Amino acid sequence: MSYAYIWLIAGITLLILEIFTADFLLASIGISCLIASIPAFLGTSIAAQITTFSITAIIVFATIRPFIQKIIQGKNHAKELGLNTLINKRGIVTEEINNSQNKGHIKIDGDIWRACSETGENIEEGVFVKVKRSESITVYVERESE
Repeated sequence: MSYAYIWLIAGITLLILEIFTADFLLASIGISCLIASIPAFLGTSIAAQITTFSITAIIVFATIRPFIQKIIQGKNHAKELGLNTLINKRGIVTEEINNSQNKGHIKIDGDIWRACSETGENIEEGVFVKVKRSESITVYVERESE
């Protein structure tokens, strides 16, 4: 088997494996392998192929990978910020909040959130509340002062 096919198979395999890691590391190496297969198909020496692979890897790692990681982390960071943006927001209780029975939901800007009382008091349906903090998918609220 010629080196061209080895580079090609390695590149495709790494791109497929990237689906399971999603950090763009394997894809970066896979892209470099695919580009290194071009001089291999043209019949250049193994040294030229390795040089092409190395230069491509440096370029991909220095330019494309940071850009893609920023996009990937940006999405995760936005999700992380999502709950934090609820702090101090006003909502209305849609299901009575009762911490001892592990019940309660509120509606904020059209979205329903699992809610617990920050003070431990029961809060009736229809009462306006303010979000004090969040943990996981639960928001902790206090009765809104009039």
